[in-house]
Amino acid sequence: MPAPIVPVVHFDTSVYAPKERFEAWHQNMSVFFDLAAPDGGMPKKDIDGAITACNLGETVFGVTRSETQLFERKPVKIARDDMDHILVQVFLEGGGVIDGLNGNEHISAGDMLVIDMAQNFTMRTSAFQNLTLVLPRVVQAQLSERLSVLHGKKISSKNPMIRFMAEHMKALWYNVPDMNMDQAGSMLEGTLGLMEGWLSQDGRLSEENTPEVSAALGQSIKRYIEQHLCEPMTPRILATHFRISRSQIYRIFAPYDGVARYVWERRMLRSRNMLTQSAFNHMTVGSIGYECGFLSESHFSRTFKSRFGVSPSEMRMGIWEANSMEDASKGLPLFPSWVTNLPKTGLVSDLG
Repeated sequence: MPAPIVPVVHFDTSVYAPKERFEAWHQNMSVFFDLAAPDGGMPKKDIDGAITACNLGETVFGVTRSETQLFERKPVKIARDDMDHILVQVFLEGGGVIDGLNGNEHISAGDMLVIDMAQNFTMRTSAFQNLTLVLPRVVQAQLSERLSVLHGKKISSKNPMIRFMAEHMKALWYNVPDMNMDQAGSMLEGTLGLMEGWLSQDGRLSEENTPEVSAALGQSIKRYIEQHLCEPMTPRILATHFRISRSQIYRIFAPYDGVARYVWERRMLRSRNMLTQSAFNHMTVGSIGYECGFLSESHFSRTFKSRFGVSPSEMRMGIWEANSMEDASKGLPLFPSWVTNLPKTGLVSDLG
């Protein structure tokens, strides 16, 4: 039998009554972001926005168009939806300003942007149109690790490699409606291979040995950290265990603001997963904290709340769900939930 045609769907706020348009828009975009007006207030109800997307099986590819607004992923949002994906965006029109730790990043048409859904993100857009590729981290693990270090940073169209890659993504998008799933899969492999080629030449990657060797070493160290989160973890300990210099450790973890920050984040994500999975209901909050490397329940509780905005006990009881918007109860149909059905990384189950 011939391969099925790639499914393409379209959502547009113009089909709703003006007073319902923002609600419908937010319900669909809230898969990724919380929304507000650029000043942080409530956007106008009759917002103009549209999404066209195709389901490529293990990825989703689409174009989004909308008015100026604020897009956010804060700790509670990250904890609530557990969307462990990387977004690769090319801005076709408009742009915006990203709030970063090292100042603002100004994005313009033609630029590329990478968003790691597991990290905080705030962007104030102008009226815009962008092309987005959604990559599940568990499916594209090595590529996702390479991309995640570019989270929230402008990738300028002044770079000819970026222009070439953007044109390649646009060509895939314009032709995918006429493809079957096998053809689209082959084209997608070429796109991801192009990204790998760009990243292997990018000067922001580790300069230790070849990119392939450095990436493999980094993956080995990260797996070791995951398996020993309850133990002390320092550059000296890692350097001794892997028989490399501490300077190599520093270079590998420089994109993550150092070993301590990386380990802290992994402990936070592990504890969140344990608190929200029924398999760990028999464990106390304190024992979960200890299992994730915290020496006292009080320290664990303070640290957890600073990261996710709720205490470990509140996370376990599901109080964080009160922050989510109602959706089905509003009676507005949702855009197909392909993204939420994409594979996710199980931070606990992957440790065996």
